[in-house]
Order: sequence, then C-alpha cells, then structure tokens
Amino acid sequence: MKNIFRIARWEFLSRVKSRSFFFNTFISPLLFTAIFILPIYFYNYQPEVSVKLIGVIDLSEGRTMGAELSKELNRQSRMENKLSEYQVYNISVKNSKPYQIMVEDFSDIKNQLDSLSSLHNQIKVERTGYYKNRGTPNRQFALDKSYERLREVREEKELIEIEMYRFQTALDSMYEKVARISADSMIISNLLNSYMVFPGNFAKTGFTEYHSKNPGDLLDTDRLEKVMQNITIRKRMIEAKIERNEMRDLLRPIHMEKYKVSTEDQEEWNIYAQFYGPLIGVFLLFMAIFTSGGYLFSGVLLEKSNRVIEVLLSYATSNQIMGGKILGLGSLGLVQILIWFLITGLFVSTGFVSSSGLSYLNMENGFYFLLYFSLGFLFYGAIFITIGSVFPNEYDAQQINQFLRTLAIFPVLLSLLVLSEPNSGWIRILSYIPFLSPSFMILRIPLSSVAISADIYITTFIMIFSIAATIYIAGKLFRVTTLMQGKKPSWNEIVYWIKNA
Repeated sequence: MKNIFRIARWEFLSRVKSRSFFFNTFISPLLFTAIFILPIYFYNYQPEVSVKLIGVIDLSEGRTMGAELSKELNRQSRMENKLSEYQVYNISVKNSKPYQIMVEDFSDIKNQLDSLSSLHNQIKVERTGYYKNRGTPNRQFALDKSYERLREVREEKELIEIEMYRFQTALDSMYEKVARISADSMIISNLLNSYMVFPGNFAKTGFTEYHSKNPGDLLDTDRLEKVMQNITIRKRMIEAKIERNEMRDLLRPIHMEKYKVSTEDQEEWNIYAQFYGPLIGVFLLFMAIFTSGGYLFSGVLLEKSNRVIEVLLSYATSNQIMGGKILGLGSLGLVQILIWFLITGLFVSTGFVSSSGLSYLNMENGFYFLLYFSLGFLFYGAIFITIGSVFPNEYDAQQINQFLRTLAIFPVLLSLLVLSEPNSGWIRILSYIPFLSPSFMILRIPLSSVAISADIYITTFIMIFSIAATIYIAGKLFRVTTLMQGKKPSWNEIVYWIKNA
C-alpha cells in the first residue's frame, strides 16, 4: 500500500503543477461555457443600433404592403416600449427609361379604356332615354343604331382591357426586374440593410422573399416573419369580413411562462438555465475524466518509451503501479471538480450568476456528480492504462482513444431528446451502458420530473461491476505488456493474455 500511495502522490504532484492542468481546469471550462452562453447572449442582447432600412418591392394587389409593414413594425416597437429599429422604403424605378416608356404606353392605353368606358356609359344612357320616350321620331331606328354603336364600343373596350392586362403584367415584370437590380445595388452599396419582395398572390399564399447580405440574422428574420404573419392573417380576416374589434382580440399576442411540476414544488422553467446547465456539466465531466485519463494514457506510453517503467518495476509490482497511477490521477480529477464547484458557488453567492432557475445546484446533485465522475474515471482509467501498456506508441493507440472520447460524449448529441423525454425506455436502456452511464445520468438527474432512484442504483451497480471486470482485465494485460517494446500485439494475442495471464 505504501508504494501505491507513493506513486499516487508523485503522479498527483507532477500533474497538478503542470500548465496543461491549469489550462484544463480554468481556461477550457470558460471556453466551453462561452460556446453555449455567448450565442444565447448575443441572440437576446439588443444593443443600441442605427435604424435599419428595409426595401419593399410590392407586386401585391393594392400595393399597400410597404405601408402595412411600416405600421406593424412601429406597433410592435411600441408594445416593446422602444423606438422602432426599422424604416420601410418602397423601391422606386423612376430613373429607368424602358420602364418609363412602358408606363407612358400603359397610361395611353388606360386613357383609351377610360374614354371607351365613358362612351359606353353614354350610349347606355341614350338607349335608356329611347326606351322611356316612346314618342321619339324613328325610335326603332335609333335603338338599332345605338345598339350597333354599343356593341362596337363594347368589343373595342374588351380588346383594350385585354391589352391593358397584358401591359399590366409586362409592367409588373419590368418593375420587378428593375427594382431587384436597384435593390441589390443598394444593398451592396450599404444603402439598404435588406429588401423584401411581395408577389401578387401574397395574401393568399403568404409567400415572400427576404434578401440581405446576412440572411442568417435570426433577430431580423424572426421578427419580420412574425410581423408578416400578423399582416397576412389580418388580410385574410378582412377578406372573411371579420369585424376590426374582433380582429384585434384574435390577434392579441400571448406570453407563456413554463413551470416544472415535481413532487416537491413547482418552479419556473428556464430552458437556458435548466437545460444548458446540465449540458455544461456533462462537458465538464467529460473534460475531468479525459484530462486525468489522458495523463494516464500518455504517461504510461511515455514511461514505456523512456524505459522509466523498468525503474518503477524494480521498486513496485505492476498492480501497485497501476493502482497508484489510477489513484493519483483520480485524485487530480476530484481536485479539478472541487475547484469548479468552488468557482460556481462563488459566482452564485456573489450574484455574478443569478441563482434563478438553478435549483439543481444542490448538495444532492453535487454528490451524484462526484459519484459518476469517480465511477466513470475508474472505468475509463482502467481502459486507458490498458491501452497505454498494450500499444507500443501513441499513434497506434490514438484510434481507440478517439473512439472512447466520441463514445463518452455521445449523450450530448441526444441531449434534446433527453430534455423532452428523460425517462423514456430507450433513454433508460442507453443509461445502463457503462460507456454512457456517467454522461447520461448527469443529464437525466436534474431534468427528470419523477424519482429515478432505481436507475441510480442500477447504473451504480453496473458501473461497479464493469469497473471490477475492467480492472481485472487491465491488471492482467498491464502485467504482461508493461515491458513490451516496438511490437503491436494482435487481438488474438490480447485475448490469449486475458485468458492465461
């Protein structure tokens, strides 16, 4: 036992003073936490910014989308008690000569149609007079003559209407083409922040286009989508002849507060605090296990290549060396976790981090975190020390090392499913796999709305059994392969050593 503690003390002191330990304990957690928190912060934080100019290319019926968009944006800003960040600009194409020529031609056709409509109405009035005044000389002749004129004017009017519709379509197409070119150049010149295109059937389909240098700006796109949703619903309600008072009530926004119900109490649910917190905890658990495990893995390989292991074997047995390394580096991981606990407690107690929604930061969950770290480290530590002793160099062992790291962080990929169904059958089954148990249980314990004591007992038993089996196998392989140099063993040899060592 004395040799085990000596080796453990040496491993602990040599690693705790290293720069890599300082980096993994203080810098890496900050970087991982920043990866989660900064996107949320920047998404929610709205700094004082200059007014954003939104262009509108309006092909919809009535050409009122620019005014409606501006009105709705201002209304939402008033509801949020702040000045509007947006100004709406209707894209003008007055400087386009081809468009102006087409507008003039369209105007001429429209004047012709107006004249024919006026003449058509005038003839109808004359015929009405003939019908009423039966004493009109040559009344039948006048009726026949006026009917011929009415028919000719109506036919000519229909032809002009067809021509006008064709011109209107061509004019809209020309306007859209020129307006898009103009809007694109204005965006490139930074005169516009973005522009929207509303097709003719917008009210029916709800389809619109958003053009910007940065269409991935969720703050702008989400807000504009909500605004356009309100406008579209309002238009459809008007078409359905719903009264404005009823419309106002139907469009009143909602605000939903989320609460987590448990056997103890109810608390307000904050997804950022109560979901990302355990997720960060899984990353920290992963870092603690694989920081210490990495030291164990690389240390054995380095000592083999430098033949330091031969010196150690002259003072202690292979089992004592393995036990001392696991104990020393496991203690290093515990110190790392305790430092994180102290930093978290300091931030919460000083008010730097709000404790609202962080009810899972309690002694019970802290105990479970330490429990699953200890179990996870003993399990992975035995595997790492085995890999380090079996393989002749780090390159050959790296593939298995990367596979184990990927496997341990696998629960993070399923974190959204764990959030929605932390107690589902297949999530529970995955929790019983020793490689996944520590990470899955750290995620499940704070998120579960029902007691999972049975799962805690089961996974703890599975981990203890797996650790015993792994350490037993690791002890056999470590004893046989410690002094091997330059030879990469085959899987058949490894199986033979496990059976017969």
